[in-house]
Amino acid sequence: YLFAGSHQAAEMTAAMYSFMATCKKNNVNELEWLKDVFERIQSHKQKHLYQLLPNNWEKYKNS
Repeated sequence: YLFAGSHQAAEMTAAMYSFMATCKKNNVNELEWLKDVFERIQSHKQKHLYQLLPNNWEKYKNS
């Protein structure tokens, strides 16, 4: 994280790496997941955000 530019940028990068690793672990296409999440997150209810996590995404992606 030496080249992230700031502590906040390093934290955001680490979070994204974590999401991508979770996608890989759950055999989820990272680009497809990210695109879908960006399209749906604004209209998704807060109490249902867990549905957008990579480990739950396949189950809820058509809801």
